[in-house]
Amino acid sequence: MRVSPSLLAVSLGLLLTTSCAHAASTVELQCATRGEVQISSFKYKLTTMKWDDRFQIASGTNRHETREGKRYEVTHFRNGDDLVYFPDEARYYLFYAGKDKADNCSVKESRTLPVVNLPRYEKAPQDALS
Repeated sequence: MRVSPSLLAVSLGLLLTTSCAHAASTVELQCATRGEVQISSFKYKLTTMKWDDRFQIASGTNRHETREGKRYEVTHFRNGDDLVYFPDEARYYLFYAGKDKADNCSVKESRTLPVVNLPRYEKAPQDALS
């Protein structure tokens, strides 16, 4: 079967645009201690955590397994908090800096955030001379 170059180009273009169409995913959690917490994961291993008027960042996620073989991921935030996520069960736990007891968090909502194209800024010709 021979595929035409134009069909291949269109298919490749669609594949690339759909794979880049989402910049981030976010999950809203309800935690017993902290209340409503929003966790957002972006490309390039950036994760943010927002609650009330507070905001924290983390870089990267460490993947592990329990002795029983359950997969889990740990995200270490700059303030010392750790978010532990069990993907097979969709369970989240927050360990606050300096505390040993986990805060069990339930998922309120999760969604994918679309890419936002910002307008290009160009100086007016008279501004370019100054």
